[in-house]
Amino acid sequence: MASRAEAEHGVEIAIAPFLSVRTLVHNYEPMRLYLEKQLHQPVLFVTAPDYKIFHERMQKLQYRYLITVANAAYLAETESGYVPLFRPAIPTRPTLVVRKDASLQHLDELRGKHIALPDPLAVISMQARDMLREAGIDPDKDVQIRHVRNHGAAVNFVLSGESDAAIVSDRALSQMPAATREGVRVMQTWDKGAVPGVVYLASPRVPKAEVKRFSQALQDFVNSQEGKALMQRMGYGTLLPTTAADLKYLAPYGAALKEELARNK
Repeated sequence: MASRAEAEHGVEIAIAPFLSVRTLVHNYEPMRLYLEKQLHQPVLFVTAPDYKIFHERMQKLQYRYLITVANAAYLAETESGYVPLFRPAIPTRPTLVVRKDASLQHLDELRGKHIALPDPLAVISMQARDMLREAGIDPDKDVQIRHVRNHGAAVNFVLSGESDAAIVSDRALSQMPAATREGVRVMQTWDKGAVPGVVYLASPRVPKAEVKRFSQALQDFVNSQEGKALMQRMGYGTLLPTTAADLKYLAPYGAALKEELARNK
């Protein structure tokens, strides 16, 4: 049972803005309702206008709990002291999509084309450049890159014809509205880029007893019928307990994010 102070303030969980607010709210509503019932206090999901503001708030420890992307999770743990709790069983990978009716079939056909990517601070945007280079395409010379707010916006640019292709997270793609998913075709997925789609973390300011209650409630949710259904819809399979040691291999992405943040001050 939550203490009186906890019940008054509720539980605030911040989600990185990798999809539109409407989509995030819709997707996570079953989790919110379950946690609210289990914790006997209000549960609120929040986000930020963009990755930069989200990260700035995270650095200031304004968020008690986080559901954030891989590179930001690494910095949250190593630089801000956030405690890793869970990660999805199924990782995410960069995926190149085109309109379903597009004639494009191979990556080398993208030369001279427009490619939409999520926010430049997103780990997928960083991986996209490596994905293109591996295919022999210079992302700074051979194609025209356009960064947009999030993964959903990148796919919508393809659907509207404003971009020839987009590189997004395959897990984010699976969480988009059906009309969006069905309008595009996956051309290629980069298996080398497999990382956790999101990581759940707790602020170092949250008492351990509260973190334990939250973690148990979240674990109970993913083992429930509605939780299993949500994890499958999101393409995560389930959530696995995770530690700082599990995130060490993300160090290069954390360093790249730190450099990008420094350039965007």
